[in-house]
Amino acid sequence: MDEIGEAATWLHDIGVLLWVDINSCILHVFNPSTNCFSDHILPARVSTIIPTQRKNEVILALSGRLALYHLITKELTTITEIEANHPNLRPNDGKASPEGRLWLGIMHLTDHQNTGALYCMEKDFSLRKVLDRQCIPNGIVWDKTGTCMYYADSGKGCIHAYAYNQEKGEITFLRVAIQVPSQYGVPDGMTIDENGFLWVAHWGGFGVYIWNPQTGVLEDKIEIPVPNAASCTFGGKEKNQLFITTARAGLTEEEKVAYPTSGGLFVANVNARAGINHYPFITH
Repeated sequence: MDEIGEAATWLHDIGVLLWVDINSCILHVFNPSTNCFSDHILPARVSTIIPTQRKNEVILALSGRLALYHLITKELTTITEIEANHPNLRPNDGKASPEGRLWLGIMHLTDHQNTGALYCMEKDFSLRKVLDRQCIPNGIVWDKTGTCMYYADSGKGCIHAYAYNQEKGEITFLRVAIQVPSQYGVPDGMTIDENGFLWVAHWGGFGVYIWNPQTGVLEDKIEIPVPNAASCTFGGKEKNQLFITTARAGLTEEEKVAYPTSGGLFVANVNARAGINHYPFITH
C-alpha cells in the first residue's frame, strides 16, 4: 500500500497506467490487459509524471530536479534543477499544457501557509514562477478549447479558473470555480471528462467528486472505502475506467485499522468518457 499514491497517468500509446508513491520514491506501472504490475525504484521523492512525445519515455518531478525517465531502459537523465530547490520544499502535482509547456506546483513539507508556488517550464527547459504565495498546489487541467486552465490549491480548499494564453503560456485569473465545503475534504489531483466536468480526488473526502466548473455545482461522487483519494485519471481501452490513487499518510493508527485498503489503487467503470488530460511535454 502506498503512503502517498499520486500522479495517476494513463499512457494511451502503450496502454498502461503510471502512478507514484511520493515518499517511498517508487514509480508504479500497471498493464490492465495483462494484469501485470511493476515497480521502479527512484533515487529521490517523485511526485509528477508527464508524458513526452517519445514512446516509453516520461518526465518525472523529483526532489530538486526534473528528469527524463525511460520505462524500458530505466535511464534517468536530469533536464533541469528546480529553481525552488530547498530542503523543506518539494514538487507536487503537475501537467503539460495543450501546446506542450510543463506546469508544476512546489510545496513546503510542513508549513503550508503561502509558502508554495506554481512554475512553468518552457520548451527550452527554462523555469519561471507564475504564481507565488500558494499553499498546496495540486491538480491542473485544461478545458477542450485549451483556453481555460483549472487549478486546485488544497490548502485553500478551492479550484480556480484561469484564462490561458497558449502562445505566451500566461494565465489570467477569472474566478473561483469551485469552493469545496470542508465536510467534503480538500481537492487534490483531478481529471476532466469530454463534457468539461472536473473529476476531483478529495483528500479526506472518501472519493472522487464530479464538479461542474461553470456553475460550481456538485454533480455526483464516486465513493471509495478509504478517506484519502489523491489523484485520478481516465484510462482503459474505451477510456471509461476511472483509476484512483489513495494514501495512508495522515491517518491515525486506528484509521489505518478501520480503512485497511488505504494506499491502494481503485478502479471504477464509469458512465463518462475522458477529456484530454495528459498532454505531452514538447521541446523545440
